[in-house]
Amino acid sequence: GHSIHRELIFEDEPAVSDFCAIIEKNKNLLDSRLKSQLDFTLGGIKLTKVEELTLLFDICSGSNLPQSDLGKDSDPYVSVRFNGKKIHKTGYISTEANPIWTLQKGALFIWKVSALELFQSEEGLIFEVKDYDTIGSNDSLGAFNINARTLYKWNGERREFALKPLLGEKDYQNGKISLRVRRATDHDIEFMVKFNEKSKSNLIAFPNIKAGNTLKSIMTVHTKKEKEGPDKGRTKYLIRPGPDPTRKEETEWLTKEKIEEESTRQSYNWTDIGSGTLGKVFVEVLGCDKLPNLDTGALGDKTDSFVSLVYEDCFARTDIVADCLSPRWMPWTQRAFIFNMMHTSSQLFLAVFDSDENSMSSHDLIGRVSIDMSNFRSNSIYLLQYNLYPTACAPREANFGTIKIRLRMELEDERTRLLSNFQLPESVYVNVDSKKDFDVIKKTVEGNVDMKRYNLVTIYSFCDELWAYLTIYYALTDAFISLIFWRGYSIISLPVPSYSTRSVEWVDVGFPIHSLVAFICTISLVENPNLLPSFCFGCTGWLLLATAERRTANPNPWMSSQPFSHFLWALILGKSVMGPHSIDPNESGNGKETENTWDNRIKEAEVRAKKRAEEYAREQEQYLKELEEIGDTNEDLDAQNTGRFTGFLSTVDPARAYLFPLQQYLRVACIWLRVLTN
Repeated sequence: GHSIHRELIFEDEPAVSDFCAIIEKNKNLLDSRLKSQLDFTLGGIKLTKVEELTLLFDICSGSNLPQSDLGKDSDPYVSVRFNGKKIHKTGYISTEANPIWTLQKGALFIWKVSALELFQSEEGLIFEVKDYDTIGSNDSLGAFNINARTLYKWNGERREFALKPLLGEKDYQNGKISLRVRRATDHDIEFMVKFNEKSKSNLIAFPNIKAGNTLKSIMTVHTKKEKEGPDKGRTKYLIRPGPDPTRKEETEWLTKEKIEEESTRQSYNWTDIGSGTLGKVFVEVLGCDKLPNLDTGALGDKTDSFVSLVYEDCFARTDIVADCLSPRWMPWTQRAFIFNMMHTSSQLFLAVFDSDENSMSSHDLIGRVSIDMSNFRSNSIYLLQYNLYPTACAPREANFGTIKIRLRMELEDERTRLLSNFQLPESVYVNVDSKKDFDVIKKTVEGNVDMKRYNLVTIYSFCDELWAYLTIYYALTDAFISLIFWRGYSIISLPVPSYSTRSVEWVDVGFPIHSLVAFICTISLVENPNLLPSFCFGCTGWLLLATAERRTANPNPWMSSQPFSHFLWALILGKSVMGPHSIDPNESGNGKETENTWDNRIKEAEVRAKKRAEEYAREQEQYLKELEEIGDTNEDLDAQNTGRFTGFLSTVDPARAYLFPLQQYLRVACIWLRVLTN
């Protein structure tokens, strides 16, 4: 850097002493501030002065990267800087909006840094994505920074970072980069040294990211063309994790059609777990489709997927299917589980992971789903397919693949199951042997985002969830209007004699029974005000019956609940008089019109809310202009927010003290609304 020399002239020695005292005081104040800032950044982490970090970075991929040139996708590459110095740069990938960097393209690099130096850095580690141009300068597509605490605690899981514009650069408002970071092992360092030496010699190096398993999977052939026999000329696939022990030659290689057929057969081996006594839940994991590739993708390396299941006090997981984006679990593999039920309101959690056998890295979550089984009937076999999402904050249009399972319930006694709902479910604890299994369970139940920690994304997701309950407001409004104007019709079956057939036929007739009941109750209440307490209790039961009637009448069989008669007969006889649940394929389409009506009403409400927000913003803008005219604005508001990363490099969030309590209130409100809707 440049040094500046200035000559200072003082009148006498006391002036010199005063000046030196001021300099010393400001130096101590600056040191105190730096120490306070360092303590805040550490957040309780104890560092030694000589502690060094050796980190392995894996720049996995980018998604939806912006175009800096008109008419074609960018040629993206990633540049990494620390304290203004470039420490790594990947190779560029030509005309690709969703690039995947491989080992040959510089996806992996090892960085050594002093832990104290890392935590003293204001900016942290900066990743900038640029568009490579052969002529002219390379355009910036966006950047993001990773703070010291995140790097220090990162344990190999895959994370996504949204691109934000550097100061003075164009804001494209899209694009994400996926990374993985962990402490480098001796094997990692040795491998990278050898790879860099071979790269300089133009020799081929295999991406041995997962110690030995990745190289083994790359060298394994997973498909082949049949040269003879009845399947001559057809493509066959290697069955993973292995063939049927009783039919090894027959099931080692199968066609795609045969794989589908075999995967739907009844499972051979069942794992019975859990301590409940209400009944049993039989779950078979059949397969997944269109999973994203979370491995490097180099030389055919793909996701090594397994499914974890959490139900009450139970944790189970399937076998690993290596290098496959649409895996199928065969009947002879570990895929079938029997969970013993403790409470009827318990949810079944399933999650799909990309296995990482390295002991230092955690398994990467691909997506998860929670299944509410309260509407499922006993002794009915359900073939279910769900979309996967890594967190509740993920956009619904995003594609993280699907999972297909087969589920069946067997209940010991319908009456006992019904009466158990009058008791709150007990707290359960799931014990595991390793930290990696604990991480798998936590992500299976909660997803990738910790909804208890302060995060603006979490606050937005809670607001979106509350906004989704707008349908309840509309339902109550419609019910009140129908009640007042006698528009609500309940279907009642009445016997009507038929003279042509000389028999009695049952005819469904619409009758406004709720309006009639409300009319009679109101008249009775006016004449007998002392009946008000009884009237309030009666309204509670009436509201529950009306809600059950509305849910039962839903044309979508997956959204409709079991009728009141089912629970009545279960209470009297101890068993259900209803037969198995029969749902035709795509029968849920019958309720699409009703769902579209609700969606349209919510969209209209969103448009109205957006207009109100725009009007409020215009009013605030006008108000600020008026303040500026009279000179009442604070011109120094942004004086301290200088630098290239003005948006997200501040170490202290001034709004945290106000927003974090709001997040807690929103979380409690969402939890109670989930309980009430269930």
